[in-house]
Amino acid sequence: MFPGRSLPSVPCPPFPAVLAVVFDFDGTLAETNIDFGGLRASLREFFIRRGVWADDLTQRYILEVVDAVCAPLEAGEATALRAEAMAIVRQAELKACRDARLYPGTAEALQTLSQRGYRLGIFTRNARECCELILRRHPLPYSILLAREDVVNVKPHPGHLASLLARLNCPPERALVVGDHHTDVETARAAGAWAVGVLTTTGTRERFLEAGALAVLDSVADLPQFLPDRPA
Repeated sequence: MFPGRSLPSVPCPPFPAVLAVVFDFDGTLAETNIDFGGLRASLREFFIRRGVWADDLTQRYILEVVDAVCAPLEAGEATALRAEAMAIVRQAELKACRDARLYPGTAEALQTLSQRGYRLGIFTRNARECCELILRRHPLPYSILLAREDVVNVKPHPGHLASLLARLNCPPERALVVGDHHTDVETARAAGAWAVGVLTTTGTRERFLEAGALAVLDSVADLPQFLPDRPA
């Protein structure tokens, strides 16, 4: 592996030829600073009021909490409750995304990769509306964006990535996923793709490598140094 910021000019074997690069959005490309602690507390309070909270939900990710609460309910009740819960999630995301910006060097890095001929995609657990709110202010070159409402199973389910790669016409073994959380790496490996972690939020070098990351970079801005001048 590659410690620190000492990056190779070309990938090390057995790394194959990369055709497409797929990015996580929040925490990888954009600094949104969503208040996940506050959001989790708001959802907990909401579900307690509705009498459907269980303490074993505390350690789950937010979207999985909503799924777990709604799963045992009758279809009509589940649909209504999910809509109210996701409205709480959406409001928290929109509040953060109104003032969010890209990490330094992100736009330049993606522009460089696009000019080299790499196919670029974005997959995210965020709402499409929130991503597009940021991207209208801070445009990026990419071909496909799949947000949570665009897929049946959101990441870390590998189907999220598989759907995006199919639309990019790229086999998973020629795809590189870049993310700020170890679940991005786990999603990539489960789908048969390669992965790189970036240290822009709470992810650690050790956790990324444990999850199977090929390398750990400080940020997306470092990525052009890591990939060849053109896809093979």
